[in-house]
Amino acid sequence: MQLQRIFLPLLALSFLLALSACNSSSSGDAFIGTGGMSGTGGTGAGLGTGGTGAGVGTGGTGAGVGTGGTGAGVGTGGTAATGGTTGCASSATSECSDCIDNDGDGKVDGFDPECISSADDDEGSYATGIPGDNKDETWQDCFFDGNSGAGDDGCRYNTCCLIGGCDPGSEQDSCTNLSQECVDFCGGSTVPGCDCFGCCTMCDDAGCVDVVVNPTAAPDCTYADIHDPAKCPTCQPSTECGSACGCSECVLCPGQLPDDLCGECGDTQECPNNAASCTSDADCTDTQYCSAFCCVEQIIVQ
Repeated sequence: MQLQRIFLPLLALSFLLALSACNSSSSGDAFIGTGGMSGTGGTGAGLGTGGTGAGVGTGGTGAGVGTGGTGAGVGTGGTAATGGTTGCASSATSECSDCIDNDGDGKVDGFDPECISSADDDEGSYATGIPGDNKDETWQDCFFDGNSGAGDDGCRYNTCCLIGGCDPGSEQDSCTNLSQECVDFCGGSTVPGCDCFGCCTMCDDAGCVDVVVNPTAAPDCTYADIHDPAKCPTCQPSTECGSACGCSECVLCPGQLPDDLCGECGDTQECPNNAASCTSDADCTDTQYCSAFCCVEQIIVQ
């Protein structure tokens, strides 16, 4: 009897413990403990009071775009489309010094045959867009100085010399009797392959031709028309002021690329006036402009 009194309470206690275990584990519902831990920077797990708790950390892995992402852009000195580069100043505003292919012909700034100088503001024609330039249809001075009329540089050259047909006298004399001022002032700013007055050896895939590019004598001439004599009349370059180009001189003509140099010239052209060859303005001095792969003097508008 005494044994029964002890056994029955123990049996009841065991039944209550078993019933409690069933309530806490046999159900399909998870018991969320109050003591779970969340770790900053990842998933945190912890043992809470009364069960296992899980939490998601605040620093989980993510992806984002930083402020220094990779990009593409045109910088000072961007590559020119025709080979070579143009290093132009960020303050440049003219079409022939802004590192942009303004006329969409695949040629940029000094590597575009229609760019007369760094101040040329019309990349799509041989006109410069400079006020007062290319106005005098009879008398010229330096075509490349941005003020090509009136002979105000001590230089006087009749436009008839460009296309022939000068009358005897002062007109004819101006073609050959150039002043030293004319040679000294105009020569350094003249593009290789041109004389000082706008008769140039222009080249493209169809070949090279000496044509008038000065708008006072050939207003309809463009680089696309150099083989059309109705628009771009042929001419005889002055031998007193300017420079020739081609294999015999090892000088690239406007429109040519370094690959066009003749074999006997090697890999480097010999620029006129002992100027440096260039692939960008950075290869020239501060007073020069990279044109047709040679450093020429910046124009002086006066």
